[in-house]
Amino acid sequence: MRKILLLSVIAVALASVPGWCAQGVSRQDLGRTVKLTILVDKVMQPVEGWVTKEWMIKAAADAGFNVFSPRRGHERLQEVRDVTEWCRKYGIYHMPWMRGSLEAPKGPEADGKRVVWASGNEQPLWSPNSDEFWEWTARYIVEYAKISANNKHLMGVFLDYENYAPGKEGNLYSLSYDDGILKRFAQTRGIEIPKLELAARKSWLEEQKLHEEFERFQIAHWRERCRVLRQAVDRHDPTFQFCIYPGPGTPFMLEAALPEWSTAQAPIILADPWIYGRPSRFLPQAEALEANRRILQRGIETAKAKGVPFLYAGGIDPVVPGADPEFSGKNAVMSSETTDGYWIFYEGPTYTKQDHADYWKWFTWANRAIAAGRFNAWREPRETEEDWSLTVFKDPEKVGKLVLPPVTGKRVKFPEVTLRGENLLALAAKAGQPVELTLQNVLVGKFPSPIVWELRDASMRKLSSGRIPGQKEGVVRFTPEKDGVYLLGASAGSSAYRVVSANVPVGLFAGENLSLIYGAPRLYFQVPPGVDRFTLTASGSGAETVRVTVHDPAGKEAATGQTSPRARTATIPVSTAGHAGKVWSLAILEADEGVLEDNKLRLDAKLPPLLSFVPEHVFRLQD
Repeated sequence: MRKILLLSVIAVALASVPGWCAQGVSRQDLGRTVKLTILVDKVMQPVEGWVTKEWMIKAAADAGFNVFSPRRGHERLQEVRDVTEWCRKYGIYHMPWMRGSLEAPKGPEADGKRVVWASGNEQPLWSPNSDEFWEWTARYIVEYAKISANNKHLMGVFLDYENYAPGKEGNLYSLSYDDGILKRFAQTRGIEIPKLELAARKSWLEEQKLHEEFERFQIAHWRERCRVLRQAVDRHDPTFQFCIYPGPGTPFMLEAALPEWSTAQAPIILADPWIYGRPSRFLPQAEALEANRRILQRGIETAKAKGVPFLYAGGIDPVVPGADPEFSGKNAVMSSETTDGYWIFYEGPTYTKQDHADYWKWFTWANRAIAAGRFNAWREPRETEEDWSLTVFKDPEKVGKLVLPPVTGKRVKFPEVTLRGENLLALAAKAGQPVELTLQNVLVGKFPSPIVWELRDASMRKLSSGRIPGQKEGVVRFTPEKDGVYLLGASAGSSAYRVVSANVPVGLFAGENLSLIYGAPRLYFQVPPGVDRFTLTASGSGAETVRVTVHDPAGKEAATGQTSPRARTATIPVSTAGHAGKVWSLAILEADEGVLEDNKLRLDAKLPPLLSFVPEHVFRLQD
């Protein structure tokens, strides 16, 4: 396989500089006197059918990573031993990556032992209160500790507590309301709990003023289980470290794993996932890195409040929008200045393509800067051009097919539709006719975030940018040089925003996911001539559900579909029934179950990719 290695010339040259990479560092130095540089690999492993080979460890070491974590193979113990030995050979360390959750089967074997959320949603995962969950967790981790006792280059385990199972309501774990833990609680308390529907369990405990006691009981149960596992590990290697993701994390991570798995000899490593890319793809690099630095500082303060030893590492993921190679490299240096190092969930690039070489160049650059103590390198000016353009608008032909609605200059106040996350707005404008669009910042949660916006023309040339403070209104103004489509990218971070009014037609880009919070009374779109059938896709998340109802040009309901706590996505097929070539509409409404909060909507590629607030502002595709 060596003949297909595509390490860049720059990476090889850097690796040849004596003393810059991690080799020769002791395990006790990592995260203390030497910054952690952890590679979780999903790019090299696929080349070998998801089996780790020696050349991968050498490539990681040559690029300056001091910890290697293969995304697959945690259950193949001989492979774990082989990887550890290769890490020893190249002077770096190994942490097997394993899911922290275990899929539970259907049927009586797992009945009453699956995760049950406060909403009553039961997921096909073994509860963290079940024996099966803990027996499985200990089975591998104790084996790793045995290997570690004989070869210190296996330094610990990287545990993934992200929730991948159907019906996700959050990361793992919050309190579970499964039969097993309720029965234990009732027996300890000496009470009888009636047979309750899953969705009624939390409210019953609250009505009986038992919920706080139940919460303390369950956390104590988790802590005991974590303590037993730590003790089993310590019998073989007291320096064995747990690394948990996504940290600082959930009640399970904060209240049980952190205090019980972390020791002075083996501080827990908190793998932060909240700076994977830019907090907004519309933020330029310097501002985005500063914002990520503040995110890391808040996470560190959360962990400090628990009063136990820990190490903290910011995470990077190339697959996330805005995480281009140069930004990712500088994000790594910023994280290492702010925390005890960084880790990469290395996914997205293809090993045999240029994107891998580009990322590898910048990660190698970052590792060299970190090893040399050049932590200010993340503040160096940008070397490559920044581009936040969305996929559909990278195709000039597609933009050219848009037929703009009439631009009258009349100011229109729009219905209340609340946008969440990052969205792209298309503005129809005339040359020389001033444009004014008012945005309102909407608070969601406790902490306000500014709206960050950036304006470009259809060729993606940047025209202007700005910020609107939390809970304020602001106006985007410009005078276009020529007729056409202008693109406004906007994000309010953890808050939300509304388009209050504009004196030009405005379209919400839904060719990819349009991100909203709450509902929308009506949004309008064209169905091009000749389209007999199209599909809309709506998405929720766990207890946050959504219904989308489609109306034909006469206002008659043509189709409807909804998500549920168990089905996060709804595909809604619509027959045009002879009404193609006209303006249709849709409403975003409350579903039968759950709450209408965060939701997403995507239009069929057969349709124009824009939704409008009023029918007069609908964008069309040329016949």
